[in-house]
Amino acid sequence: MTARGPAHLTLLFVTALLIILTPAFGQKKKKDSPPPAPQAEVRPTPKTGSTIRDILVSIQGQQTNLGHLTKITGDYVVFESEGDTLMYPLSALQVVKFLKVDEGEARKIEIRFLSKD
Repeated sequence: MTARGPAHLTLLFVTALLIILTPAFGQKKKKDSPPPAPQAEVRPTPKTGSTIRDILVSIQGQQTNLGHLTKITGDYVVFESEGDTLMYPLSALQVVKFLKVDEGEARKIEIRFLSKD
């Protein structure tokens, strides 16, 4: 070998060491630095009355086309009509309509559920 050969080997050896050790130093710096402060999680807040369940809760106690809306439970809506108790699953709810009324009249509410005909 000539005098150039060992110099190339030395340069190759130093370069290999730098490649191997550089990521190790980077990882050590990350471990030594304090963890970043946790950022507050941003969650969109639902608007009041934005879900159909919220709308039903807001009209609880009012008269509808199905009867008097008495209770909204986890999965069911309960109506009282002429002494009968009617329970409908929320999953079958199709529409809640607020119909126009003339001045001085009570608000008319129409609620429809899907039927399995």
